Amino acid sequence: MKLPKGLFERIMGRIHNEERFLIIRRTVLFSLSAIVSFSGFVFAVKMLLTDIYQSGFLYFFSLLFSDFSVVMSYWRNFSLILLETLPTLTVILFLVLLLALLESLKLLTRNIKTMRRFAIN
Repeated sequence: MKLPKGLFERIMGRIHNEERFLIIRRTVLFSLSAIVSFSGFVFAVKMLLTDIYQSGFLYFFSLLFSDFSVVMSYWRNFSLILLETLPTLTVILFLVLLLALLESLKLLTRNIKTMRRFAIN
């Protein structure tokens, strides 16, 4: 049985095209993921700043700089007050969206690096 001429080149060309399509698709996916996570991150920052201001956390936190000796004498009570006024759910949401943003940017840059290397070869 004889193989047709150019079969190997056609197979390799098809593999090359599929790899290129996969890289482009992943770049688009990671770009959309970065855009969505960035917009969610901006929303979380605004929400966190609003909640910190409304809870009074800043007023208690500023005591560290204005009246440090009093804070040190009552440090246990002061630390409990800081923990009670900290908007925990908003901080968790902020950290989750920050992690999602950083992870999507990491994957996007890694994929762009692969795309550049693929385009050079």
